[in-house]
Amino acid sequence: MNQFDFNVTLSNVNNLPGLNTLGLTMARVDIAANGLVPPHSHPRASEVTILLEGSLLVGFVDTSNKLYTQRLRPGDSFVFPKGLIHFLYNTGISSPALAVSGLSSQNPGAQVSSVASFASHPGMPDDVLRKGFKMNGQDVARIRRNLGG
Repeated sequence: MNQFDFNVTLSNVNNLPGLNTLGLTMARVDIAANGLVPPHSHPRASEVTILLEGSLLVGFVDTSNKLYTQRLRPGDSFVFPKGLIHFLYNTGISSPALAVSGLSSQNPGAQVSSVASFASHPGMPDDVLRKGFKMNGQDVARIRRNLGG
């Protein structure tokens, strides 16, 4: 598990060559109790997630900044449109969640919004972060430190 308490195990062309040219990537997503797959996007793929165990709150934000969410129970699924920021949050306080996701590209890419903003190398200018997120320099430094930037 990482700092957000989730782990993704990919099946893609690197470890399953039979997927080559099919335009698919599969992922097993393990999320600890109260864990989060933080807001992120896949610039080259839509994603469908099926919950196998546990409970999840999932959602995405469209280009007009409208949030769409759904609570998933085992057997439920949810689709995240290509390129939109989305998340998966395990609402269970004592049980892990297990999901399987399919992505519509053999190279979907993934960019975690907070890490991209606060832990890039070289770092994004402090002025950009302060103004863009309406925060002070101490907050920028604290978030950078917390995210390993």
